[in-house]
Amino acid sequence: MRQIKKVIAAAAMLALSSVALAGNGPGGYPSEPVRFIVSFAPGGGTDVVARLVAAELSKRMGQSVIVENKAGASGIIASQYVAHANPDGYTLLIGGSGPMVFNPITRNSLPYDPVKDFEPVTILGSYPIVLISGLKEPFKSIKDMVQYAKSHPGVLNYGSAGYSFQVPTEYFASLAGIKLTQVPYKGSSEAAQALVAGDVQLFSADIGPGAPLVSSGRGNALAVTSAERNPILPNVPTLAESGFPGFDFSLYSAVAAPKGTPAAIVDYLQKELNASLHSPAVSKRLATMGIKPEGMPPADAAARFAREIKMFQPIVDKLGIKTN
Repeated sequence: MRQIKKVIAAAAMLALSSVALAGNGPGGYPSEPVRFIVSFAPGGGTDVVARLVAAELSKRMGQSVIVENKAGASGIIASQYVAHANPDGYTLLIGGSGPMVFNPITRNSLPYDPVKDFEPVTILGSYPIVLISGLKEPFKSIKDMVQYAKSHPGVLNYGSAGYSFQVPTEYFASLAGIKLTQVPYKGSSEAAQALVAGDVQLFSADIGPGAPLVSSGRGNALAVTSAERNPILPNVPTLAESGFPGFDFSLYSAVAAPKGTPAAIVDYLQKELNASLHSPAVSKRLATMGIKPEGMPPADAAARFAREIKMFQPIVDKLGIKTN
């Protein structure tokens, strides 16, 4: 009898431990750690956002959320890895606009298909591009810069780090009817140094590295690309305010799961990510970085990807911005 009681007690403890390990999502998901595969190196904006959200999401789901960085090739390495992962909700891609929008329209071939290989989950946070001029340049506004570019064709160069900056900048230039020449750099820090040194006249940057350059007095912010002004650069007008009504584009960190991930898990993840993003601790930290928390439903995220591909494809085709 005593032995039977021990067996029953052991079984009860095992059952309790199983309940503790089971998550509060559909079918007990997640019952093991969830992995965030970040397409950029540690310390960058996307990585910081991923780690902030991972900590909060872990608390909400009662399960560890592990951040792994697989940087390189404009997000292709991480994207390909997640595209071939099991579609069970335990391996998620955390990437910028590049994997879902810019890679498909600027690459002649990709080892993944953003539509066929992924289930969009949500967009974590968005942040604008800021166009910055060197202090020695004779213009301090978008209007004056456009006039200068028209009267000095082919003179203005801009530094940028990748297609995520080049394509929107060229799109703006096409609307303005001006010619800007891109000087590519490996990273935003190199492009910022080039602006300060006078090697380029303009710098197309995301708000993270751009704001400190402006606040330290080493660059002059002409405009931001979002529909609204950014709280960490409140005195900098939008392009819409600067003579380009309707201009609205922001970079962002997106979440995607492998194609075939159950819809119930995708929906559960979106709701929990949205709640994590808008929690006081996370939203307050994002605000200090100039990042707007999003958390939109999967269908809205997919629609945004499609809308931006349609928006930028013509300028990519016109200028032949393509690589293998």
